[in-house]
Amino acid sequence: MTIRYAVEPFGPEIVEAYGRLFPEFAADKNPAQLSWRFERSPHGPGLFAVAHDEGAGQIVGMIALVATRLRIGTGVKPAYQAIDTVVDPSYRGKGMFVSLGEVAQSRANHSGHLLWGFPNANAAPGWFGKLKWQNFGTVPFMVRPLRTGYFLRKLLPFLGRLDVPLAFKPSSAGDYRTIERFGDEADALWNASRAPDGIAVDRDAAWLNWRLIDKPDAPYRSVGTYDPKGRLAALVSSCTLDKHGGRVCYVMEALAPPTYIASLSDLIRAEVARSAEQGADVALAWCPKGSPNRAAYRRAGFLPLPESLRPVEIHFGARSLASGTCPAVEDGSKWYLSYLDSDTV
Repeated sequence: MTIRYAVEPFGPEIVEAYGRLFPEFAADKNPAQLSWRFERSPHGPGLFAVAHDEGAGQIVGMIALVATRLRIGTGVKPAYQAIDTVVDPSYRGKGMFVSLGEVAQSRANHSGHLLWGFPNANAAPGWFGKLKWQNFGTVPFMVRPLRTGYFLRKLLPFLGRLDVPLAFKPSSAGDYRTIERFGDEADALWNASRAPDGIAVDRDAAWLNWRLIDKPDAPYRSVGTYDPKGRLAALVSSCTLDKHGGRVCYVMEALAPPTYIASLSDLIRAEVARSAEQGADVALAWCPKGSPNRAAYRRAGFLPLPESLRPVEIHFGARSLASGTCPAVEDGSKWYLSYLDSDTV
């Protein structure tokens, strides 16, 4: 058996490998979704660390690398988010995962200054151990229960009958409009909302349109609050999906400058209550402790989600690949995250 490792662009062989290696995710990893993620991103085309079995003539393992432009303080660096790590079951136990990771982390294969991502419980030991990623801990989940039954039935099934609504729309959310497409006002909002010394995927208008609107079958809803001069002052994007044994409102993004945190909190509450009216049992968000919008979530009734109640175990980490990359990227407290950074929602 001869295994050849390489980094390759998206193409028909990759599409075929997805269909074979991820059969249970056919709806989420169909050709249209793959093309959107790896060919149409404004941050650049994706790449793939692949393991070819030369005798079988097919890909037997891969790590997908999503191009991400990271805003690091006042600068910008090209990077890649590692997702969709998979090895054919018949090839496991041969060190293929680590070999794929080493190929993905070689600057000889791409121009990324950083590799980062969200390893699950199975992959975390490999990334944080042999591949030497910095471990920033688990993803910073926040939660707001919308009905009592969702959590009660997780304790004892019969308690789920005690199902009382917990979210109601505020009397007013200000000048509150649906956003059909993002423009210059979203760029201004992002620049005013992010921490000056923070690290985040650059959420400019082009990227927001790609992530929230141009995605095939995009389930997202985006709304904004506007100031007296008609400028976008706060933004919330969300979706409501049947997952994790219930109906979940995912707050994908919530942005506002410091002077409009109260408006952002009102907007979060309004969108969460709207989702509750559509049957949502619980609202989830990703928000690190140091994020500028943390106070808005807390005012809207969100609390940190204990590890024992989390639907999945997801870790967060990164590794610098190039000298000269800002040292702060290895400090997890500097990173801004939201559900927009997730590849599964």
